[in-house]
Amino acid sequence: MALYTENAQPEGESSSSALLEIIYGYKRTQALFVAAKLGIADILSNGSQTADELAKATNVNSRSLYHLMRLLVSMGIFTAEQNDKFKLNPMGKYLLTGTSDSLQGTILANGDEGYKAWGNLLYGVKTGESAFENFFKMSFYSYWKQNSEAAGNFNEWMKETTREWILPIFEAYNFSEVITLVDVGGNIGTLTAFILNNNPKMQAILFDREDVVVGANQVLEVAGVKDRCQIVGGDFFDSVIGGGDLYLLSRVLLNWDDTDAIKILKNCYQAMTAKDRLMVVDFMLPSGEISPLIGVNSLNLLALCGTLMRTEDEFYNLLSSSGFKVTNIIKTKSPVSAIEAKRA
Repeated sequence: MALYTENAQPEGESSSSALLEIIYGYKRTQALFVAAKLGIADILSNGSQTADELAKATNVNSRSLYHLMRLLVSMGIFTAEQNDKFKLNPMGKYLLTGTSDSLQGTILANGDEGYKAWGNLLYGVKTGESAFENFFKMSFYSYWKQNSEAAGNFNEWMKETTREWILPIFEAYNFSEVITLVDVGGNIGTLTAFILNNNPKMQAILFDREDVVVGANQVLEVAGVKDRCQIVGGDFFDSVIGGGDLYLLSRVLLNWDDTDAIKILKNCYQAMTAKDRLMVVDFMLPSGEISPLIGVNSLNLLALCGTLMRTEDEFYNLLSSSGFKVTNIIKTKSPVSAIEAKRA
């Protein structure tokens, strides 16, 4: 699947039409968001339909929907038939609900709250602070606590990008010496479930805020690993639960500035023994030229959280300042890398 490609635009493609494609990009994103919000793909999964039929099923204006569908056809999301009906195609299937390769959560989260935060990006660039917080007048995490639908979309987005970027790191990782994994800030347990499924002798502790882990039971149960995973609610700024021999921070530190990141790391340090390992899985900003994907993800952190993607050296400094020494780094073809460390 090429939806998370790192490829930059071919060099020399600098015509005005190429620039116009970029300028109008957000309009395409919103058209895609509307289709996902209305559940068009789910409706078309039962067979081709006209715009009138789709409009009746979604309770929207038929003429407007017809024009939306024609745009989405031109984008390759759906296919138009000669009888003026629209049908689902391979690209459109990524908009389906609940499938193993769905990207619906990514579309909904980025097309709604993410879209509004990016619309306020100028504030973030001027101040170095969260564009999201400036727009919504509350922090990223406070907003999810108060908006269950948005929180659900965000969790699905994290699950979908975990599948695309994070799981490849762990498919080849050697967990043979790990008895108990502690997934710190592990959200609803998507990654924990994957690791447990691939390591049938391992136990795990999923640790995140009470309002987050409430959604983990279903994920772990569906994966068939609930009996091997303890779910613990808590705040990693206060303390981190002990009892593991591998502590995992997957896409956690990226959301916090250095001061807060060091608090989290120091709490992990306090929970660990000298023989335990820490693994930090995160986006890592390379030196030199970057891909559009890396650039977008770094600025997305600024838009949402008021942070930016860190370099390898910056991660080393964070770990050193928290009492750790780096023992290994695992780089992948994805934008995400893993750093292993132990107490110094």
